[in-house]
Amino acid sequence: MNNNEVVSFERIRDAFYVYCDIIERYGKGKEGSPIGSFYIGCVILGSLACEIGLKALLALEDKPLHGHCLNNLFNNLNPQMQESIIQYTSYELESFNNALLENKDHFVKWRYYYESNQLAANYDFIFKLFYSIKTHLDTINPEYQTPDH
Repeated sequence: MNNNEVVSFERIRDAFYVYCDIIERYGKGKEGSPIGSFYIGCVILGSLACEIGLKALLALEDKPLHGHCLNNLFNNLNPQMQESIIQYTSYELESFNNALLENKDHFVKWRYYYESNQLAANYDFIFKLFYSIKTHLDTINPEYQTPDH
């Protein structure tokens, strides 16, 4: 597949649900594992899942985009979808936009955490965004819903 080829909504959605499954199975960490490895992995995986989920929603709107920047992806969604996602996270608009900007590129930055001494992530925001995106995709494809979320 070349970079100009459009990936279908179904393929992107299915990839999102693969990451959902990983988060559901391993999202609480393994007992006895170092907290650092758990936290780093959750930030990376949560950010990647948000990216893929946003790309699925964009593909559904016939706006396929590339890139890893969450705020760029989010800002290309239609305004109604943006508002609905924000509402589900329970963030106020300004707080949401600030958190999205602060957490926009964690998939890229946290993969190479050892190259920086100044990484910070809002873990709560990342997973609220993830579950909001998941809720929206679940309503489009209820066969993928999990009972807990």
